[in-house]
Amino acid sequence: MAAVVMAVRAPDASQATTAPALGAVPGASGKQLDDVDTMIGKLEDRLKREPKDGEGFRMLGWSYMMTNRPEKALEPYKRALELLPNSALVHSGYGEALAGIAKGTVTPEARAEFEKALAIDPAEPRAKYFLALWQAQNGQPKEALEKWIALANSGPADAPWQTDLRAKITEVSGKLGVDVTARLKNVAPIGDAKVSGSAPQLDPGTVQAASALPDAQRSAMVDSMVSGLAEKLKANPADADRWVLLLRSRMVLKQADMARADLVTARRALAKDASGLSKVNVAAKDLGVPGA
Repeated sequence: MAAVVMAVRAPDASQATTAPALGAVPGASGKQLDDVDTMIGKLEDRLKREPKDGEGFRMLGWSYMMTNRPEKALEPYKRALELLPNSALVHSGYGEALAGIAKGTVTPEARAEFEKALAIDPAEPRAKYFLALWQAQNGQPKEALEKWIALANSGPADAPWQTDLRAKITEVSGKLGVDVTARLKNVAPIGDAKVSGSAPQLDPGTVQAASALPDAQRSAMVDSMVSGLAEKLKANPADADRWVLLLRSRMVLKQADMARADLVTARRALAKDASGLSKVNVAAKDLGVPGA
């Protein structure tokens, strides 16, 4: 969700402290782990040898989305669509990449992909989220809010995308001046979120893919992605959406002290951007960031 996502949706950033890059990881018996780009490169090489692997191309597209490179995700997703035309995950993933290139705007082409995904799987959560986002972006915030509430209540309380979704519900309900707290089912505390999904995403395949990795490698991948996000914020500290993504990632990883420092830095960077500052403050409060 916006890039929204990222999840490991983000894979899908800190001025004070950055997470360690991939390399030697405690508990990995000193074994050196490949960095994320190397793993992506190996997947690309394998797909050259196995050009009929639709799921492999979907994973390649997902990998680029998780590392905030939606423009590079397009071609793998297009190839995956050719090979897996009836996959809801492929259609919704391609739609998210299109929205990512459009800076979070659900374009007509992206909307069509999400509609195709729901036609195949009426329960696909990412497609539901983005179709509601289209409504919010096109003068129907109340309708979007209703659909997001229904999505939050219908999904597992500990689903890795719940935190992201709840933050969006808080943001939009606040703008509408309505209190929907009583309408939301209880959601698992942030600290109990599954780190296997790292930064929450709306792609159930994200969690499945991350969970398949060994513990040390999964942790290293998450740390590397958060570190990469931090570097992007150093280059562009005025990006409110990335600050929200960073705060969410820190809280999922139980790095509350880092999140507190990030919030201070974000507020300073967005001091002249009332809209961006409000977005960060709302998300920080919903996530339970210290000092929010």
